[in-house]
Amino acid sequence: MPPDRIRTEVQLLVEGKDERNFFEAFTEHLHLPKVQIRVFDGKDRLRDFLETLARVTAFRRVRSIGIVRDADESADSAFQSVRTSLGNANAAIRSSGVEFPVPDHPGRLVGERPALSVLILPGEGQKGMLETLLCRTFADGDVDSCIDRFFQCAEKSGSSIRRPDKARARAYLATTPDPHVSVGVAAQKGRWDLDHGAFDGVRSFLMSLDPNETRAR
Repeated sequence: MPPDRIRTEVQLLVEGKDERNFFEAFTEHLHLPKVQIRVFDGKDRLRDFLETLARVTAFRRVRSIGIVRDADESADSAFQSVRTSLGNANAAIRSSGVEFPVPDHPGRLVGERPALSVLILPGEGQKGMLETLLCRTFADGDVDSCIDRFFQCAEKSGSSIRRPDKARARAYLATTPDPHVSVGVAAQKGRWDLDHGAFDGVRSFLMSLDPNETRAR
């Protein structure tokens, strides 16, 4: 999907619609109106998305870019995949006179006009995904214990739970008022505690993309 019009100087690129909805809720919670969130529609399409984005006329006004990806089974592999996409995109757009900075480590803002930083969820080199962080917001609570018993019962009944963090996050949402299967929509409805310490890394990452806005607050 080609990028839509560039509306702000801060661009945040996320994998899918669920992530977009979640980060829209989070940036609103942090009062960061200058962040425009875009979906690159899957890790394998990041390179193509970057190439197209760089060719948009208004791209030269972009001041900073954040890229968010799930670690899945390996945070190192996910980060190297993003680096490869950035490098390949740069090779394709070299004649245009613009270039994406390529960070050496996640969470570090490098370069300028645009500066760029990469966040690999859940952070700190751990495997997992957005839902891994969401599960930490209700870990060790009464509902968490109920979900444990439910999963134990389901597994004894022959169910195979292959993506436990996704399943646990949705099981938790089933206990909330007006439950929704989408964790991103749930964030927009205020079902996640966005002030929870589990999101400290996400919060720092987002605020680093717009330091002028942070100082203004």
